[in-house]
Amino acid sequence: MIVTAPSQDQSKNGPRPINMNTDIPGILKLLELVFGASLDAEGRKMFAGTSNMAQSPAILWRLNPAAAKLSLGFVWEENGRIVGNVTVLTTEMPGRFLVVNVAVHPEFRRRGIARLLMQQVENLVRQRQGNQILLQVVKQNYAAIELYNALHYTTIGSMTHWTASASRLRRLELNLDTVGPPIRELKRHEWKAAYALDQQALHADLHWPEQLKQDAYKNGLWVKVMNFLNGRHAEAWVAISGKTQLVGLASLASEWGRSYEASLRVHPAWQGRLERPLLAKLIRRLQYLPRRNVQINHPDDDELVNALLQEANFQPRRTLTHMRLNLP
Repeated sequence: MIVTAPSQDQSKNGPRPINMNTDIPGILKLLELVFGASLDAEGRKMFAGTSNMAQSPAILWRLNPAAAKLSLGFVWEENGRIVGNVTVLTTEMPGRFLVVNVAVHPEFRRRGIARLLMQQVENLVRQRQGNQILLQVVKQNYAAIELYNALHYTTIGSMTHWTASASRLRRLELNLDTVGPPIRELKRHEWKAAYALDQQALHADLHWPEQLKQDAYKNGLWVKVMNFLNGRHAEAWVAISGKTQLVGLASLASEWGRSYEASLRVHPAWQGRLERPLLAKLIRRLQYLPRRNVQINHPDDDELVNALLQEANFQPRRTLTHMRLNLP
């Protein structure tokens, strides 16, 4: 008696572009498996309500906000099963692309799948006349960083994400014997100078996902009206050297139902002298605003600010290294 078994079709094994009509449920399942334990609140929202997506018509996947962000990129398929994924995002800057969601199923790692998916991304970006690919990777993910280095990505820097409960913030004490530059609110006409200071204090590509817009600190009457109508809040303070030079900047922004987002920028020539008074100003202001959590992303190598944030009862959540590949 001869027993035969149907052979598995190997023709689809390997990398291929994402098919929005069939792949989204499998991709979401893979991403939740790989990143689920490390997801923040925003990441968990992405996967909310996707458990039954496999039984839904394809048109519903396309309308899902999470699925819409997964349309450009590649999957690695093994015998009809999606075991690898990489997603590519376009940006507002022509030629600049972002790589996100580099994920390989734990059972299929160390087989070169991530490397081959990243090579597919590079080919795609070249076909679209792109000249930059950027990505973020957990600083302690040494295997991934080694891979990206081998693919000629270079490190721009690392940013630590800090969070705190507004009700548990501690005020920072100031040394009254030290007289520094005065700190006051940013004036309407100073938005260009504030943008220039931000560019001097922080590498442009450490802003994620988009580089900072030139009008980011614009705070005219029309901006305030639109912020009010859309449930947004934004304000900033500056340290002034001489009569007009901006050497330090602290800002606070939020949207309805979201945490406050703080930022701190100090001119390189003034680093070490303005961080405490600027952060103290932010904390004092937060204590007069509606109680919400607050978060701040700041360079990981800034030891002074790291110590000040810990003193103010902020907690580090994750540190992401930003890397970039320049294409000729």
